[in-house]
Amino acid sequence: MIDRITYTFFNKGMTFDEFLKDATEDDRKRFNYYFDKSAKNHSPESLKIDLKYPLNILVLATTWCWDSQTNLPIIAHLAAQNPNINLKIMNKDHLPFMVTKVNNGEKVPQVLVFTEDFYYLDRWVERSTRAYRLYAEYRKKFGWTDENKDAFVKQYRKAFLKDQIEVEKSVVEEIKTLLTRADIISATTARLADAEGSCDD
Repeated sequence: MIDRITYTFFNKGMTFDEFLKDATEDDRKRFNYYFDKSAKNHSPESLKIDLKYPLNILVLATTWCWDSQTNLPIIAHLAAQNPNINLKIMNKDHLPFMVTKVNNGEKVPQVLVFTEDFYYLDRWVERSTRAYRLYAEYRKKFGWTDENKDAFVKQYRKAFLKDQIEVEKSVVEEIKTLLTRADIISATTARLADAEGSCDD
């Protein structure tokens, strides 16, 4: 994992709307569907986080990935409600040098959190714990063979959509916890802390 990125590299990232320009028409429709749905499911107040320090958030995603399509809109809404979050999105398909392997598999989206001076702090990977439980339940039922893949995908997504509001809430809570933790870690960093906000707080 990278220790630090540059301001120049970070600012090559895109806004949510810019990222969607890379998508096919069908994929763009899916992103917009989940964007509109998450806007209805979560009030602006429920997305606010009390952050002392600015955080740079880099999301590595792809336009075709269903986990990116369902989670990136929520992350975009959350960032929009918090002025201390600077969100940029990069298409992983255009960044072969960025490692996104977890447990020997490529996982996106990845939410990478950096300090205001671009030191790496933490990350969130692919889907919430609640969604992973659902995923594991249906993987156990259908297995990993190619012949069962379509049936697995259909049933997992059907169960996901049935539980969508609760799954989205779990994403919001996990991202809020991630960023609150990152903010606290920033407060313990000597180069960022002011005279009052030191490691002793």
